[in-house]
Amino acid sequence: MLLLALETATSTCGVAVLRDDAVVAEAHLYRPRVHSKRLTPLVEDTLGHAGVSSDELDAVAVSMGPGSYTGLRIGASTAKGWALAADAALVGVPTLAAYAAQLAPVAAPGDVVCAMLDARREEVYAGAYRITTDGIVEQAPTKALPVEALPDWIGDIEGRLWLVGDGAPTAKDVLATVEARHTLVPPEEVTPSASWVAHRGRRRLAVEGPDDVGTFEPLYVKDVHATPAPSPFA
Repeated sequence: MLLLALETATSTCGVAVLRDDAVVAEAHLYRPRVHSKRLTPLVEDTLGHAGVSSDELDAVAVSMGPGSYTGLRIGASTAKGWALAADAALVGVPTLAAYAAQLAPVAAPGDVVCAMLDARREEVYAGAYRITTDGIVEQAPTKALPVEALPDWIGDIEGRLWLVGDGAPTAKDVLATVEARHTLVPPEEVTPSASWVAHRGRRRLAVEGPDDVGTFEPLYVKDVHATPAPSPFA
């Protein structure tokens, strides 16, 4: 299995190549608004470093959201293009699940990882996942919600509560009301990762099968809020 993975849901622009269970090459840029210009060259460079040609790919995994609307659209369209060109399977990976899975090696069974991204308008995109001996399972569904609503949304927690993502510092004090030991992971220490999109993509592909390239859409979670440009004729 050769799988190409893309992470573009945030300011992180990342690419990874997975051969079976091992990441053989990955590259990340941590700069906002570079995805449209840098993603495809980054894919080409990473495939080159992995010694893989595009026609060898079996699957393409993409971080499907929630996150930046522009980043998600770029990631989805790029993933579709590479999947079609390589005649490879396409699989979308929930962004917050891939983010939360990064803490599975250090968290204990029964712990809950709450991954949060700033959704603006005093809201966060949040997804909560319980650690098990086999990986992670959903504790609370992905939603865009005010931080004040997080304690009721997340439910009861048996072990430690881990908070990760750029929305976590804002939510820390509110989630302190939840009866569990807390660990806040600084957002700059654990960032969205294409390699974890790759691992989650391979697992999702095995369990659920591929997505349809023609109908696949990112998981936006909430509607786009756009400010119309002023008319030049006003």
